[in-house]
Amino acid sequence: ASFPGRHLLGASDLSFSYSAGTPYLIDDFTITIGKHDRVCVIGKNGKGKTTLLKLLAGELSPMGGGIAGQLHLKTGYYAQTNTINLRPTFTVEEEILSGLASADRQTARSICGAMLFHGDEALKPVRILSGGEKARVLLGKIIATPANLLLLDEPTNHLDMESCDALLEALDDFDGAIVMVTHNEMFLHSLATRIVAFQRGRVRVHEGTYRDFLEKIGWED
Repeated sequence: ASFPGRHLLGASDLSFSYSAGTPYLIDDFTITIGKHDRVCVIGKNGKGKTTLLKLLAGELSPMGGGIAGQLHLKTGYYAQTNTINLRPTFTVEEEILSGLASADRQTARSICGAMLFHGDEALKPVRILSGGEKARVLLGKIIATPANLLLLDEPTNHLDMESCDALLEALDDFDGAIVMVTHNEMFLHSLATRIVAFQRGRVRVHEGTYRDFLEKIGWED
């Protein structure tokens, strides 16, 4: 189904459990995502953050409620486990190029540079890269691929400070919506215009910045 109006994606009364029934990991959750929203998803590990992203990405089906996207919705989905989809024989540049709509080497090299593969580093084959380097290639490919919604699950987990700065700059320039699971305070303060918080046994949407959330709600502990 398509979602009308100025929103890219809508989730209504979502419920999900990995067991047959209650208690639900996600229960009665509703959100609409606008064309330029910056939504950060926060909470302790194991509470349902990754599950929510998988539901929004269509990798899991809700047990209750529904998700509808705009007709022209194009999603880029980053999860650390997705690095297995990179091709070992491709170079960094070739992987980035494979995501671009046009075979534009200059743009590919620019994205390689933004992900800190400068000069001949872009010619390294994927098979010899470390886990953190593969994560950067995957992020670069997602940024290169035409999309208007990015779903990013802990994208800074294997990045150093310089890589984090480069990613934040790329996300600032992204002309679309972003939903990101993160513990990174720099990203939370710099990016978030809305917060989805998993705490006190439920998940809620909080309008406003991360600072607004800290001042009005705060962490349970």
